[in-house]
Amino acid sequence: MTKTQDCIIDDETISKIGLRLSDEPINAQIAIDARVFEYPHLDYVFVMESDLYGNRMPKDSCFLAFNGTHGLIGKHLRVETLRNSSVDEIKLMVESNTEG
Repeated sequence: MTKTQDCIIDDETISKIGLRLSDEPINAQIAIDARVFEYPHLDYVFVMESDLYGNRMPKDSCFLAFNGTHGLIGKHLRVETLRNSSVDEIKLMVESNTEG
C-alpha cells in the first residue's frame, strides 16, 4: 500500500466504508499515484483519488465516479462527506447526477 501521507483517502476511511481497490477497467485518465476504489453495495460506483482527466484531487477530497447517460461521470466530494454518508445517500447522489 502507498505511504499514508501520500494517500488522499486514509486507511480508517477505507476500512469504515469497506472500499476495495478496483481492478475494473474504467474509461478515464488516472493520475499515476492515485488509487481507484469500488464503492461497496453499488455497482459501477468508484471512489477515486484523481478526477476523470488524471488530475490528482486536492487534500481531503476525492472523486465519486459512476456511469451517466453518456458514459463515466462524477462529482468532487470531500472525504469527510464520503465517510459520513450512508449507502442510500451515496445512491441518491449518483441517481441525481446521471444526466451527463
